[in-house]
Amino acid sequence: LLHYSSEPSSPEEGIFACGAHSDYGMITLLLTDGNPGLQVRLNNENWIDIPPRKGAFVVNIGDMFERWTNGKFRSTVHRVLTPRV
Repeated sequence: LLHYSSEPSSPEEGIFACGAHSDYGMITLLLTDGNPGLQVRLNNENWIDIPPRKGAFVVNIGDMFERWTNGKFRSTVHRVLTPRV
């Protein structure tokens, strides 16, 4: 299990709960817990928030799955921003 820092993020200062990355495996299952912060990068380089839904899973495609499908399914670039309280 992985939990992110509660320190507020400041992207303009380079402070993230988890910086932009893709996962190296096949898939990653993220059980949402009601805490916001997950963002996914679109093809146009913009970031969108993924709203948490209690009890829901987010499925990230990893680098291995992209490779196995010859790029048909793209690896999900994502990051986590901890909101300011």
